[in-house]
This record gives sequence, structure tokens and C-alpha cells, in this order.
Amino acid sequence: MILLNGPNTPFGRMALATALELDVSVDNRVINVFEAEFLDDINPLRQIPTLLFDDGTMMCDSRVICGYFSSLRPGRGLNPVDDRWEVQTRWCLALGLMEVAVSRTMERLRPIEQQSESFFAKSERRMRNVIAKLESNSSEICVPTARVDRLAVAIAFEYIDFRASLEWRDDAPKLAKWLEQETERPSLRRSRPRERLPSDPATFNRP
Repeated sequence: MILLNGPNTPFGRMALATALELDVSVDNRVINVFEAEFLDDINPLRQIPTLLFDDGTMMCDSRVICGYFSSLRPGRGLNPVDDRWEVQTRWCLALGLMEVAVSRTMERLRPIEQQSESFFAKSERRMRNVIAKLESNSSEICVPTARVDRLAVAIAFEYIDFRASLEWRDDAPKLAKWLEQETERPSLRRSRPRERLPSDPATFNRP
């Protein structure tokens, strides 16, 4: 399996960290998604992460890919689905936090005269609301055992720090203290975000 990924997408990192956590063998290929026209023929949404199978079929959306990886290791309990809707809800909240943080990053890339202050204010309000909700669930999150909601929360906060998009630690001291140790989890260490490089390929040869 090939995971078409980017250097700093939190959604792609979620998929990769899940594979690493579960010891699922996957070939992680970092590409330049902005110029990767070949991706149109694989994933009509032209999004990463995209999981490409040996028979040429693909799977998209980080939640679907993480669910698939978890299905390969049913005894590991990384993604509980039976009567654990609260876990799935926290996972979706963390993914939503990633989405807002990525949107803020993209807005900052626009010419300054085209940037929307109202957008920044609205997105900050949404981020702080989600962070407050996650902090109120810290007793379920701040646990050393890996689970999809915990991985997603750590990845969301590390992306916020990576892009310096929000000062959040005063609003979530319990999560901040937990993240100091959680960030050293091997699956998170091995999937750290980085800036895009000119050497990141925009082409891909199918196996």
C-alpha cells in the first residue's frame, strides 16, 4: 500500500501515525500536492491523504483510511466503534480543529489586502470553543494509551503550534501538560510536520 501524503497536512499525519501505531506496513510518499496533476486520475477530489492499493484502487479521507488500518488490527482497540460514540465525537472535534487551523493557514497565504479579519475572528472563536470542549474531556484524553481521539487531539495541537496559529495553552492547561509527553510517542515523533521542499515530487509512477 502507498500512502500519498504531504509534508505537514494534519490529516495525512493522522493516517500515517495510525499506521505506525498499529504496525501496518505502508509506503508513505510525500508529494507536492499543489502541482501533482497526476492525483486527479487517482482521487477525483485531488486530496491527501490518499491510500493506493496494489490493484490500482484507492481509498480517501483520513477517517476512512484510519478505520481501514484499524480493521487490519482488530485486537488493538485504537478505534473502538462499539458503544463508544463519545470517542468518535472527540475524534471529529479534533479533526474539525485541524480543519479550521488549516483554513487559517491558507487564509494567511492570500495577499494581505485580500485577507478577511472577520474570517480570522470567526475561526479563532471556533478553535477556542473546541479547545474548551476538549479540555473539559481531559480525563478521557490525557491518558498514555493510544486511541484515535487522543492521537487526533495531539496532532491538532501540534499543527497549531507548527503554524503558530493560536496561543492555546492558557485555555487548556491539562491538555498542554499531557502534550509535553504525548508528543514523544514514537508514531508522532516519526510523523513530525515539516515545510514543503522543492524536492517534494509532483509526479508519481504507479507500481
